[in-house]
Amino acid sequence: MDNYMFKPKSVFDKKDKDTDPAQELFTLIGMEDFVDESSLARINNELSQDKIFAKKIIRKNGSNKYMIRLANNAKLYNPLSIYNKEKINIFLDNVCRSDKKFKEVNEKTFNWYIKFLNSKNISWLNNAERESE
Repeated sequence: MDNYMFKPKSVFDKKDKDTDPAQELFTLIGMEDFVDESSLARINNELSQDKIFAKKIIRKNGSNKYMIRLANNAKLYNPLSIYNKEKINIFLDNVCRSDKKFKEVNEKTFNWYIKFLNSKNISWLNNAERESE
C-alpha cells in the first residue's frame, strides 16, 4: 500500500538546504575574542549579538555573502558614535527601527567597513557608506 501513497518532497528537507553555512563574524578592535591571521578582530560565536558588526557568510557553492550591521536610521552602524550607543526605550526604536539588522553589501563596501573596524578611522566608514548607496 505504501507504493501508491503520494509523498511530496518537503521544501523544508534538511538534505536539500544548507542549514549551517560557514560564517566569519567581525567586531571592533578591542572587543574581539581573537585576531585572525589577517589581523582582523573576530568573534567566536553568534551569542555576542551586541559585538557583531559585520559577517562574511561562505555559501555551499563557494561564493561569499557580505553583510554589515545597520543603525536605527538605516545607515551603516558606527560603534564609536555616542548616538548609536544610547538605549532608548521607545517601542519603535526597539522593534521597528532595530539596530540588530544586517544589510547585504558588495565586497568593496565590506572591506572598507572592516578597515574602519580595525583602525577606528571614520574616513573608512564614510567611504563604505558612499559605496553602499
